Amino acid sequence: MKKTFLVLSIFILLTACSKDSSLERRLAHLLANVNEKEKLGTSYVRKLNQREQKEQQLFSDTMELTQQQYTEVRKLVTALKKSANERMVIIDKEQQALRDARMELKYFQELMGGVDGEYIEKVEKVQNALLDRYDAHDRFVSDYKELINEQIILYTELEDRTIRLRVLDDQVNEVNRLTSVVERDLHEFNEATTEVNRLKSRVFASLEKIK
Repeated sequence: MKKTFLVLSIFILLTACSKDSSLERRLAHLLANVNEKEKLGTSYVRKLNQREQKEQQLFSDTMELTQQQYTEVRKLVTALKKSANERMVIIDKEQQALRDARMELKYFQELMGGVDGEYIEKVEKVQNALLDRYDAHDRFVSDYKELINEQIILYTELEDRTIRLRVLDDQVNEVNRLTSVVERDLHEFNEATTEVNRLKSRVFASLEKIK
């Protein structure tokens, strides 16, 4: 799971060369706060990536075993379920980090107080793009959690000696379907992030011209 993040490294330079009362400084400060809130989420994404890779290897190892190695199958399935449940905890924490970041957007209205109409529209576009981005993230998390639940069902079926192959195939297909949905969600989130970065850059470029 690879996610695109907000590009906010330019803020230190902006705040260093702007007056305290400038829109530029205030916008930079607000988005820097958003970025700070999201940093915690970034660490959770790394943990998810690591967990996913190890879990995929465990799953591959399990699929190579036969019914004659049932004891080993149950051992690996236990590890798979534990990993999946740990991912559920991590994605909850990552979601909360981005929700905390979203709360910073309430300050946009204060930010636009006294701002010329020409720039209000541009700043509002940044705000709306950020809101769309967080909505995209919520969709991603919802589908990702559903995927985890279906994976746990699949893991449980792997250790069921009475399960029919057709039932197992159906569950594999469901997991694959949801994997595609999650990949689409992630693509949309990354596209939304790119759009935020684009609009943010345009706003700061416009403000630079009027200095």
